[in-house]
Amino acid sequence: MDDEPLRLKDVLRSEGHRLGIDAAVEIAAIFSRWRRIVGDGVAAHAGPSSLREGVLRVRADSPVWATEISYLAPEIQRRANEEVGGAVVKEVRVWWAPGGTETPLPTAGSSVGGRSPSPDAGSRGHGGDPAGALERARRAWRQRGRRAPGPP
Repeated sequence: MDDEPLRLKDVLRSEGHRLGIDAAVEIAAIFSRWRRIVGDGVAAHAGPSSLREGVLRVRADSPVWATEISYLAPEIQRRANEEVGGAVVKEVRVWWAPGGTETPLPTAGSSVGGRSPSPDAGSRGHGGDPAGALERARRAWRQRGRRAPGPP
């Protein structure tokens, strides 16, 4: 019998699939290391919104940043996969919606099996989080009030 203690990281990696938490661990790793993956400049304007079936969806705060990030998609995919130590991200899709890009870590079922924002479906919602959506709308409304009025 081996008396060497096991590291928690090794146990989670080996048992994660059996327990069904391996996908959640990978998602949390990418979400929590987003700034390291893309850098401060990009992180200020974009954040991950979901990772399902190998597709990492990235939400940008403007069409200009969405375009820029789409050019960076192969590099983002490579760096994200390096961070998690495997080919977890197979594709990066970028969409945009106004407002901040601070993305909380996914909750159980929110990004793995739950509904995620889908520009293909014409939705800009954030899953089943109406309280969070209301708070984001309030912040966006307050920000809008601080901006100088544009031309009529």
